[in-house]
Amino acid sequence: MEIELLDHLPVQDRVTRLRRSGIKGADFRRFMTEIGMFMGYEFAKTLKTKTVNVKTPLAVTEGEIFEDESNIIVINVLRAAVPLVDGIIRIFNEAECGMIGAWREETVPFKVNVNYIKVPDINGKIVIVADPMLATGHTLKEILNEIKSRGTPARIVLFNIIASREGIDNLQKSHPEIEIYTCAIDNDVNSDGYIVPGLGDAGDISFGKPFQKK
Repeated sequence: MEIELLDHLPVQDRVTRLRRSGIKGADFRRFMTEIGMFMGYEFAKTLKTKTVNVKTPLAVTEGEIFEDESNIIVINVLRAAVPLVDGIIRIFNEAECGMIGAWREETVPFKVNVNYIKVPDINGKIVIVADPMLATGHTLKEILNEIKSRGTPARIVLFNIIASREGIDNLQKSHPEIEIYTCAIDNDVNSDGYIVPGLGDAGDISFGKPFQKK
């Protein structure tokens, strides 16, 4: 497993702002989108490029473009990852997108339910799975199982804003070949399955708490 920690100041500035209790949803979404773009910039360093000729209004010159961009599939883990994915696909305009709806029950053993999945053909592709938080790792473990059951990607990469040591260790055991890009690694996960210090529930902060029928 390869782990890339994005510790440069623009990313850490946004992460610090995201962590603040009481942040407004609009600000939270904006910072998430910016982080998605920053993560895309970093990941782009690992992609193949090719040199092409481009005709300007005055002459012909050489330029460099992504060779792999059309081979990227970004998986949006609903609903928390929506703003993060928005930032990622601003960098990789030609990427295809998939969506997975998964939710984790609130009590131990935190059973995971995957109830919606629509993904393109992943065979031979670079699959980026975007989920803001890697806490216990149970949800992403099941999501990765679902993805692998549909084909064999060339690479599987996780984009997490915050990851826990426990979650990383969990995925190391079950999916050791994956790559993880994250902006912070926190040491603790509490009894409710939340990363500490973390930032709370990313989906609820972005979009509001779901209505519960009485």
